[in-house]
Amino acid sequence: MRFKLMVSMAVAAAMLLSVSFSSVASAQDRDRDRDQLKTQQQLQDKDKLQTKDQLKEQERTREREQTREQTRTERPERPQHEKAERAERGGMGGGR
Repeated sequence: MRFKLMVSMAVAAAMLLSVSFSSVASAQDRDRDRDQLKTQQQLQDKDKLQTKDQLKEQERTREREQTREQTRTERPERPQHEKAERAERGGMGGGR
């Protein structure tokens, strides 16, 4: 009788240990999965921000180029030799 009681207690203890080990393992698995998801989300967020920044920079560049082009069509640049002549005249005190 005593032997059966000891065997029953051992079986019960083994079952409790296996349940507690599996719940600990499950909790660790959940934590790991949660951490992986968090890391993936952070990487996606970082990629989105980089893409946003790149798009903003492309837009700024495009706007600068458009402004330059618009300025050129409104006021074309003087040829290089005219710029030099103008600087020489202005430097001799004969300006307006």
